[in-house]
Amino acid sequence: MNNPLAVGETVPGGRAMLLVSLALVAVLALAGRSVAGLPVEDARASRLIDADHFELRIKIPETVAELESRREELRQKFLLTNGLWPMPAKCELNPVIFDEKQGDGFRVAKVYFESLPGYYVTGNLYRPATGDGPFPAIVCPHGHWTYGRLTNGETGSIPGRCIDLAKMGFVVISIDMVGFNDNFQLPHDHQKSRAQMKADKPLPYEPRKFRGVFDFPRARLYGLSLAGLHVWNMIRSVDFLTSLPEVDDERIGATGASGGASQTLFLMAAEPRLKVAAPVNIIGAAKHPGCRCENAPGCWVDISTVEIAGIFAPKPLILLSATEDPWTNSFPTREMPIIKRYYELYGAADKVKNVHIEGVHNYNAASRAAVYQWFAEQLKSPRPAIRDVRSPFPGLAALGDLRVFPDKILPEQAKNGLEVIDDWIAASERELQARWPKNRAQLDLFCEEFGGNLRRLLQVEVPRADKVIIEKLDSQVLGGIIHESMAVGRDGAGERFSLELVSSSPAPKGTLVLVRPEWRGGMFQPDGGGFKPALKNLAVRDYRVIRIGGFASGELRIPRKTWETFSWPEAYNRSNRLEAIQDILTALVAVRKQWPDQPIILAGMSESGLPVAFAGAVFGRCEQVFVDLHRTDPGYDGELLELLPVGSLKRVGDFRTAMLMLMRNRVSLFNASPTFDGQWYRDQAARLGLLENIDFRLDEKLNWLNGQL
Repeated sequence: MNNPLAVGETVPGGRAMLLVSLALVAVLALAGRSVAGLPVEDARASRLIDADHFELRIKIPETVAELESRREELRQKFLLTNGLWPMPAKCELNPVIFDEKQGDGFRVAKVYFESLPGYYVTGNLYRPATGDGPFPAIVCPHGHWTYGRLTNGETGSIPGRCIDLAKMGFVVISIDMVGFNDNFQLPHDHQKSRAQMKADKPLPYEPRKFRGVFDFPRARLYGLSLAGLHVWNMIRSVDFLTSLPEVDDERIGATGASGGASQTLFLMAAEPRLKVAAPVNIIGAAKHPGCRCENAPGCWVDISTVEIAGIFAPKPLILLSATEDPWTNSFPTREMPIIKRYYELYGAADKVKNVHIEGVHNYNAASRAAVYQWFAEQLKSPRPAIRDVRSPFPGLAALGDLRVFPDKILPEQAKNGLEVIDDWIAASERELQARWPKNRAQLDLFCEEFGGNLRRLLQVEVPRADKVIIEKLDSQVLGGIIHESMAVGRDGAGERFSLELVSSSPAPKGTLVLVRPEWRGGMFQPDGGGFKPALKNLAVRDYRVIRIGGFASGELRIPRKTWETFSWPEAYNRSNRLEAIQDILTALVAVRKQWPDQPIILAGMSESGLPVAFAGAVFGRCEQVFVDLHRTDPGYDGELLELLPVGSLKRVGDFRTAMLMLMRNRVSLFNASPTFDGQWYRDQAARLGLLENIDFRLDEKLNWLNGQL
């Protein structure tokens, strides 16, 4: 491996930041490796992270095969968490290009097109002044600059960047972020600027005016988030560029700074057509992107900007950093050695480059010059890279007002934001309805595809048996019944949760894994009264009974106040509900590891029923699953938001998918809300020939299973 201290390049007048030791790089690179044994206490509540309290946890692949497997897994998870699996239907773009102005060596026009029916992506299209192409093309998203895509200052000029690239022979589209400039059908975040620029002159702006926030909880269930909409608009921007006859669709690049760099990373993760990228000042091992538009629910759980950069290998990638930038100030010695190792697996170390600028968070003249040179080389620009880069860019006033809808009047066929949201939800449900299996063969394929993606979306795994550690703590015999206590967790995951076991037979019929909330008590009667009678009866009837503690029972939990002190905590961490599902899965693997040939029955009582349903579905090897719905209706979106508020959950089928997976074995439902549509599940079971596998007692409570085993 090359000396990682030699990866930084300093522009004239700058200096390489070689301040972070190789030891730190090694620690970061090994963050995914584990040390055998359980911790003294569960550490999950103390390991929460967010954009400003970020900790890089990454396992660097050791082979190309590992890297490519991880790339596909990450891409799938990225699409899922951003609401883009199943991929939405691509409507006609219906692009409108108008009011083109001629400049010195370039042309610039106003443009809008539909990324969703009646919803517009807006911006400017920059093209070379002459020639028919085919030209390489660039998507240029902007960050949270004061004037969005029209910002023209010393630390960054989006029009200047686009003009220079057009003069070099690129076709460039500069698009608005949601809620900025001409993209006003849906809001962004009330803390972000909405200032306007007209012909290089700022317009009056009142920052105290009330402005909406992209916060639509029901839409999130169906995968519509601000971050996800940005990803979609970027994908549709590539569609737009490749629809132009003068564009070479084999030479597509993307670049942006700050929030624009985040959008560039999103495209790197989601869009295979992207050939070259230049994210500027956002990739950090100690700090992550911090806006709502960069933090879709679940998006950054076990994923980082560093890893997205790494899995772009071996495609050409230039990474700009700066000495005073909060994200990238130590990039040459901290992040770059890690990213370079991905490229070295392909023998492509020359395809990744870092240029470290002396300066603040920026996309200034020096940064632009480095990107121009990279794009010229890697995308074979018709004309050489511009070296005389100026920021701010002079003469923009001559181009006039570059805004698309300066009077805030949209085309007649445009929809308002709430209509766009309703259309997204309806389209998502139609897609799901079309995917429901119609026979047993289709069910198996459905469970493989949708079940696998449900597992990814819930951020859980069925761990390998050798990764589950069982620590026996205590064993005693009381009245002929064995009682054991043990601790369980996944190796290296910071987990430690309790299991209790009771059994009276050396060869039980099977194992009943019981999940019930902590408030219902353990296995013993209060005040030293011995085992609870119902539990004793189960043991006497030759069942081994195991009760799960941890997050599954509420014995462990992340306090709400702690959770809410982090920004976008659901983007980076597993909630109490998701940790509960994981603990159930880990316990099931522990049971299978100890008694591999015996059947497992899984039961969830009270509010533990729903986590049990999802865990049982993902595990897939329980002989029977009992689910207490606790008088709830998980089919109603309003209630699902309280029970399991997981972004994009409705796109993969929610409780319906879990039940279809469980129907392949036996499943019993108890204690549902009067509004719960049990008939839908019966109809599905009948169509699949599985009616004998379901048992619905929707008006009965689930009490210790004495009448059901």
